[in-house]
Amino acid sequence: MGVSFCRFYKVFLVGWISLALSLVQGATTIDSTNKYAWSSNAGWINFEGDVNQGIAITESYLSGYAWASNFGWIYFGNGSPANGYSYANNASADVGVNHDGAGNLYGYAWSANVGWIHFGTEGSVDTNRPRFDLQSGDFTGYAWSGNLGWINLGGGLLTTSRMDCPDTDSDGMADSWEMKYFGNLTTATDKSDYDGDGEIDPREYLSATDPTDPDQRFQIVDYAFGLGSGKYSLVFTSSVTRLYRIYHNDDLETRWTLASLGLFAPDTGGITSKTYTGPISDMLFFRVEAVKPLQP
Repeated sequence: MGVSFCRFYKVFLVGWISLALSLVQGATTIDSTNKYAWSSNAGWINFEGDVNQGIAITESYLSGYAWASNFGWIYFGNGSPANGYSYANNASADVGVNHDGAGNLYGYAWSANVGWIHFGTEGSVDTNRPRFDLQSGDFTGYAWSGNLGWINLGGGLLTTSRMDCPDTDSDGMADSWEMKYFGNLTTATDKSDYDGDGEIDPREYLSATDPTDPDQRFQIVDYAFGLGSGKYSLVFTSSVTRLYRIYHNDDLETRWTLASLGLFAPDTGGITSKTYTGPISDMLFFRVEAVKPLQP
């Protein structure tokens, strides 16, 4: 938590993490209405499947089946990557479509009747790569099948209503995140601080910081304001896998007021700068909140 004082104005800067998240994986996450992709050679593909076996999207990977009337089921993964967080796609038992946490998809789906469907590679900068928006859940881009050609995920006809975060040990951290950073589900607990930076590991998870790096934390690093104008600029550390809100308060006794920016996506590069117009006051507290995307 950083506190800064200035002449004429007292500006208090506070980092904050949203604790509202879903850690239970259920059936499909796909919207019951907007559930279709399109292939000009094979027709509609239903990502909701039969609800119980439809596509489920998590922070790290996809699982389940999509259904195409013209060629049957398409397998997206079993929900249990060998390393615990992403399919390697180098063995028949570890195949599926991955998610980089920022909405970008990569890896392979499989159909017994048409073969492999390629969702691109990790780190691709192709503007037509398969992805979904972390605020709306709407899909865009194309997947490729050697037998079907391009499969269009866009057009506003395919949406995920939420993003699941399975947490089988109920410690406030998604299993996939724990496996990525620790290789197990026992090193980090609901009270541990692995890197000793003063932020417990569940808060590192919620803010999408590296729990093994004591120099990486969620914080406001700079600010600026125009005296008497009510115009404020805040600079804070951020992650492309999170959304953010800014709040202000003039006494810490009343409720925080959401800034006019609302819920917004961060800048790229790990640092976000935002400017907005707020109340004119001789003392203001600011709070930046990290929010997990697509939660109920």
